[in-house]
Formats: sequence, structure tokens, C-alpha cells
Amino acid sequence: MPIAEASAPSFRWINLTGATADDTPEIQYLREHFPYFSALDIKDCVSTGQRPKLEVYDRYAFLVLMFPIYNRQTREIESSEIDFFIGKDFLITIHDNKRHVLEETFKEFHAQAKSTNPSPDVLLTVIGLINRLLGACFPMLDHISLDLHAIERLIFRDKQKEMVEEILVTRRNIVDFRKIMQAQKNTIKKLTLAQRVLNLPNAEHVNNVLSNTVERSKEIWDNLEAFKEAVEALQETNESLISYRLNDVMKTYTTISVVIFTLTLITTIFAARLPHTPLVGTAYGFYSLLGILVGVSVMAVGLFKWKRWL
Repeated sequence: MPIAEASAPSFRWINLTGATADDTPEIQYLREHFPYFSALDIKDCVSTGQRPKLEVYDRYAFLVLMFPIYNRQTREIESSEIDFFIGKDFLITIHDNKRHVLEETFKEFHAQAKSTNPSPDVLLTVIGLINRLLGACFPMLDHISLDLHAIERLIFRDKQKEMVEEILVTRRNIVDFRKIMQAQKNTIKKLTLAQRVLNLPNAEHVNNVLSNTVERSKEIWDNLEAFKEAVEALQETNESLISYRLNDVMKTYTTISVVIFTLTLITTIFAARLPHTPLVGTAYGFYSLLGILVGVSVMAVGLFKWKRWL
């Protein structure tokens, strides 16, 4: 459902999906039922390419967070925006319905709200939801880690050319993942400001839970930093191996070229047929010339090996 609501004894959770334009029913619902919301905040719910941020007002806080989603068709990590309106007795989430974790959490809240209060207050619910969304990032980190191990194995099995694209795809995903998560930790930390301004209960418990969530975000960032260094090292190694193989090929071609040039020069000299040209008119001149060419070839290859040019 584009607009779904679940009520608990302490607050109600309104879950909105499909707010893709300024005239959609979801945006009209916000303007009608929450006229004190800032027009800029409502506009940010429609705009794409937002950055993580937290705006705190007297009656509510507006939180924007970005989370990664893996597109299996394009093999690319994309960003998914989730907007939160947090008040003393309400929570509004606005998203593109791509995060199954959010929908599952909302359904659990809806089911539990019929019997017991699923959470002491609204802010703990928000932090719990963020914690689950961050937890959903770890399978993507595991996938990137497996990709890096596979690349490392294959580049040492004469698969350097095939790994160029794989390295670039993995590096792009790491860069995109880092962009999404870069400002996440500091934005989550600012939820303590919303706690103070809105005068929400359970401040000490909220701070403890929030610290664990910030640590989880930091753990994700630390993994991305390690992956960034690893993929850069693998790319340098792969390029070095390709360059080494190319140098070997160039050495072989250079040797062949020098030998062919020498043989061509000798053949040209004997083909001149000038007075006193050796072997001209002799019974075994052709075979003698053939022997000279073979001997020169062997000597040229031996010289290259002795000089370690081959």
C-alpha cells in the first residue's frame, strides 16, 4: 500500500511509498495532515540524489539516510533514500519500497501493535530500524570480499586480461558503496540532538543503543576502507603482470625481427651477383648459403640468451 499506518499505545507509524512527484497522494497526505512540516523537507522527499542529513525543529525532526542496494542485472551498487519524520507521537517513513527490511520491520510493528507496545518510544524504533538496515549491508560486504578473493586467485592463473573488467566493476561498487556510507555515521550520531530538542524519554537507553548503531556503521566503513586498499593493490598487481607478459611478447618479437633482418641482409648480399661474389656458380652454393643462414640464426638466438634479452 502506498499509505499504510500502524498505531501503538505510545505512537503511530505511517509508512509511505511511491512519493515520486510533488502531486502524488503521499505528498498531499503530508501537507494535509502535517501542515507544520517545512516545505523544503517535503520537497526533499521527492528530490533524488540527497545526502544524509538531520534537521531538528520544535515539533519534529527530519532525517534523510541513504542505503546501498545491489542491482543484479547491472552488477552495480545503487543508493536508496529513506526519509524519516520523527515526532513525539508519530513516525513517518518515506521510501521507494526497495528495502525489504523496512517493509518487514513495519509489518512486525503492525502485528505487535495489536497486542503490546513494540517499542518504548519512537526514537528507539527509528534506531532499531536503522540498525537492521545497516545489518542488511553486511551480505553485500561479504559479496565484495568473495569477489576480491576470486580476482586474487585468477590473476595468478594467467587470467589477467579477463580480470581487468572484474576489477573495474568491483572497484566501482566499492567507490559507490563508500559514497553512500560516507556521511552516514555522523548523521546517525546527531539523533541525540533530536532526543534533547523533542524531549523524548529514555535518554540514557537511547544513547546506549545509538552507540551500538554508530559502531555498526563504523564497522561497515572500516570494511570498505580495507576493500578499497585491497582492490587498488589487486589492480596494480594485475597491471604489472599484464605489463610483464607484454614485455615477454615484445622480447620474442624483437628477437625474431633481428634474426629475420640479419638473414634478409645476408641473402640480399649474396643475391647481388657482383664479380667475386662468394658461392655464385658453385655446385653447392645454395646449400652453403642455407647453412650460413642457419648458423647465423643460432648465433643470434644464443647471443640474446647470453645477454638475457630473451
